Amino acid sequence: MTSASDKATGTDEAMEKVVDFLRRANDATDALDWDQDLIELRILDSLAFVEFLVLLEEVTGAPVDPGTIDVENFRTLNRIHAMIGGAGRDR
Repeated sequence: MTSASDKATGTDEAMEKVVDFLRRANDATDALDWDQDLIELRILDSLAFVEFLVLLEEVTGAPVDPGTIDVENFRTLNRIHAMIGGAGRDR
């Protein structure tokens, strides 16, 4: 059985991979505020989005159904964190 701390650790590791991906996708990104709009600032753009979905499938172990994607869930790191199983964070 998976404990709450194991799930939190897994979510934290997943978010590290998400942040690393976003930094690689946008060379100009040094620090990421967990509340900044990743789409509006073009940190996560349409070209990187498909790769990003593949990454989410890898880190969560669950397939992403393109028909149910709500872009609002991808706007901030806090929203992504909540979507993959964590609560919002202040960073």
